[in-house]
Amino acid sequence: MRGYQNEESENLTLLHSNDHHGDFLAEKVDDKLIGGVSRLSGYINKVRNEEKNVIYSISGDMFRGSLIDSEFQGLSRR
Repeated sequence: MRGYQNEESENLTLLHSNDHHGDFLAEKVDDKLIGGVSRLSGYINKVRNEEKNVIYSISGDMFRGSLIDSEFQGLSRR
């Protein structure tokens, strides 16, 4: 949704992700790939190519978080 805009204003697009906890690889679910940082990177680059002012922010843990992720050094185990 676009907000009010006049001659002096510009759009700002904010992208955000949170708590990856070492789960970096895409997974196949019902014949579709979901998740993964490579897919996230592709989406961020797509938005940056389509929009002018883009900020991407990461919160939470990227590499470590749960005891399971720490034990398996970031590899997802299910």
